[in-house]
Amino acid sequence: MQQGSSFAAHGEELEKLPLSFQEEFQRAEETLSFIFKEDEMASWARETMAISTRTPRSWEAGIEYLKASGEVAKYLSFASFTQWTRCGAYLSQDSPTLAVAYFRASPAIVVDLRPQHIARWAGLGRSLYKGTWKSSTLAAKFFETSPTLVKNLSFWDVEVCANLIEALSAKSYDVATECLVLGSDVLPRMSREREPFLALCRTLTDTSWREVKACFQVVGHALPQVEENQRSRFLRLADHLAREGSRETSVFIVSGSAALGKIPPQAQQHVLDLCDNLMTVSPPAVHALLNSLESVLARITLPQLDAWFDQGMRLIHENPDGGLAYFKVESSTSEGVIDTLSSSLELERVKGILMLYCRALSGADIEVTESSQLVHKGIGWVSEGHATTEGTKVFLPLIIDRYASKDENFGWYKVVSTHQVAHLEFGSFLFEFERPSALFQDTRLAREEALTSQVTEDEEMKAYARGAESGWVTDISRCFSLLSDRKLALDLFTILEDGRLDFRVKVEYPGMKLFYNRVQQDALNGRPTMMEMPLRQALAEMLVRFSLEQYRGVPTPKRYAKAVSVLAKIQRRLRSVDATVEDTAEATLRAYDILSRIPNQQEQEDEWESQDFDDDEEFSDEELAEVLKEMGPPSEAQGSDEQDPYESPEDVDFRGDFKPELVQTLNRMRSGQPPEDADGSGDLTQEMLEQMLRESAEFGDDQGDGEEAMAEFAQNL
Repeated sequence: MQQGSSFAAHGEELEKLPLSFQEEFQRAEETLSFIFKEDEMASWARETMAISTRTPRSWEAGIEYLKASGEVAKYLSFASFTQWTRCGAYLSQDSPTLAVAYFRASPAIVVDLRPQHIARWAGLGRSLYKGTWKSSTLAAKFFETSPTLVKNLSFWDVEVCANLIEALSAKSYDVATECLVLGSDVLPRMSREREPFLALCRTLTDTSWREVKACFQVVGHALPQVEENQRSRFLRLADHLAREGSRETSVFIVSGSAALGKIPPQAQQHVLDLCDNLMTVSPPAVHALLNSLESVLARITLPQLDAWFDQGMRLIHENPDGGLAYFKVESSTSEGVIDTLSSSLELERVKGILMLYCRALSGADIEVTESSQLVHKGIGWVSEGHATTEGTKVFLPLIIDRYASKDENFGWYKVVSTHQVAHLEFGSFLFEFERPSALFQDTRLAREEALTSQVTEDEEMKAYARGAESGWVTDISRCFSLLSDRKLALDLFTILEDGRLDFRVKVEYPGMKLFYNRVQQDALNGRPTMMEMPLRQALAEMLVRFSLEQYRGVPTPKRYAKAVSVLAKIQRRLRSVDATVEDTAEATLRAYDILSRIPNQQEQEDEWESQDFDDDEEFSDEELAEVLKEMGPPSEAQGSDEQDPYESPEDVDFRGDFKPELVQTLNRMRSGQPPEDADGSGDLTQEMLEQMLRESAEFGDDQGDGEEAMAEFAQNL
């Protein structure tokens, strides 16, 4: 190997050092000779030997210096390079370990470190060294993490961080080292909130130093929940609490951030204003306020929060302990103020009254309970926010906050309860396939006979044959099986039956009519735009609007105006106190005949027009037959592959969930009545239930997929 002039000049000294050092020296000399002048190379060689021969193990620091020199020299002038070198030499005098860490970190840090900050950087690392092996480890860790800190932080912030770590090391070197590592990850992800966070940690170092590590651990995932412009203020609030003696700062950061994150960003500033006001009177109450914020705002609005807060401020001046309990919502005074301010109504408060009301309407021992109770039975076809009935109980949402007063929300509960009781009182679940209807010419038996006489192997016929052979579980299943699209059949039956019940309720209970009309109108105002839907869905939505008593100004596809007129007449025929659930079934069959012939395709906006359907003209099967003849066969038979998948209309919230097949099934199981199978005998088996569920549109995606879910559901039934 050819030796350079610097190597030759220090040959004797180099030969006393390990071979690995000599080889590294030659590589560095070769690289630097292209960067430095001859006299600069000589100076470099002298500094190298001074660093490497100071103690028996100094050569280890020298090797790191040699490895780093070539990269560092690319970014520094020779004067700055010399300063960098001498800083390392000073460190090696105190501890070769420090010098090793310093030189090893240098190639990565000089990319971002200004030359004038080199000495200060070295000094920050040196300030952490106190002559012990733990302090040496901490200082080395500082140099190791420095490239990340310097790349992402201002040098001022790096100095503040280093000073914090030095102060923390006086309490525990282990905690200081852990916080340094955590800080190299957390601090770069902060912006304006970095300064108040470091100030908070410095306060905690003096008041509760173990909390510093906990704060570094939680702040990274907690603070992003706070609106960006309010994070610094939130941390200053935590700092103030720490100065006042709080020992749970990390808990405050987690719980306070979570509480603020659950309110709108524009409201967070106002809540922090309240916290600042409360801080001047009772710092512990600030914790209480933020911890109870979510539960309080679940019952009152943000404007109402001010009134609740003001009452608490008056109380805390008079009685600090009572005021603290107030903001924790552990006092009757706090509960009373919230209850007075709140417009929401909890079912628990009115369940007894509603149960008496439902029993008075139906004349039966109906129970009223939370919808969640049905969900927990594992036959939960209803969400916790919807009302329903399974034939013996009325299930209602746990809390209502739709209107601005408790009286109005109680009125909504009454409307919802009345509609569910109407299913029981007016026979929604008492449908019998062979019982005649009152207002329509019966077609069910004729349709069934026509279906069973088919000889083609189509899916509709096979599905019907399976049910006929095994015995229908319910009469309503038998009726729905007459129609190939069970989902559309269920939707139409639900819409028409709900409309029949709404009309009947307002006739039978005129005292309910005024608020019932309001709830219907509110539901109508929130309906989606029909012209944005495919046609079949749009006409199903139109039936919903008819059932909510919108007959004027209805957007109508021009080419189906006659069909829509017949649909309106079908629906209006159910607006009679004489109408029965069998009439609803006959109306469903006729509405299905129309909708099944309408392709589920988008219609151009200019092909719609506003029409009124509030005339008194009666429905006739002759007019229906004429319209069906003009429309042609069902759209499925037309071979169209351009239709959109059919989707059910959005729920009408006050009507809740209606599951006639499942309720009829439960009623049969309660009564012990056997299914009417082919030979008139037999028990209701799990296999029969599973078959019903396979073919039922009521067993939706929310109950799960596959045979296992279906078997579990049937077992729960």
